[in-house]
Amino acid sequence: MPQTTTTTKAFAGEAASFPSSPPASFDKSNPYEDPVAFVQQREHDTRERMIDVEKAKLIRERLRECYRNEGVNHFENCKDLVEKYTEAFEGKSFARINIMRDSK
Repeated sequence: MPQTTTTTKAFAGEAASFPSSPPASFDKSNPYEDPVAFVQQREHDTRERMIDVEKAKLIRERLRECYRNEGVNHFENCKDLVEKYTEAFEGKSFARINIMRDSK
């Protein structure tokens, strides 16, 4: 059997220039003190949320394939993927933000 190895893919283009950590000058107790740090923190939070969403999508695709392949045995054979999928949502809000809700 061929061995599968995991490789880390480096980001290319614009994604390579994104900072991997939140701005050090951001103060949570007074977020509007430094407007530049506020915007950088918001962008960082948005990127992290989108990464979490994409990870959940990948797990969901694997789970869907597992259900199709395993058939009636999916309760036993896909249990680990179901646990990963539910853990992807714990403590995170993936709710859709409806901007136009209050603008009537």
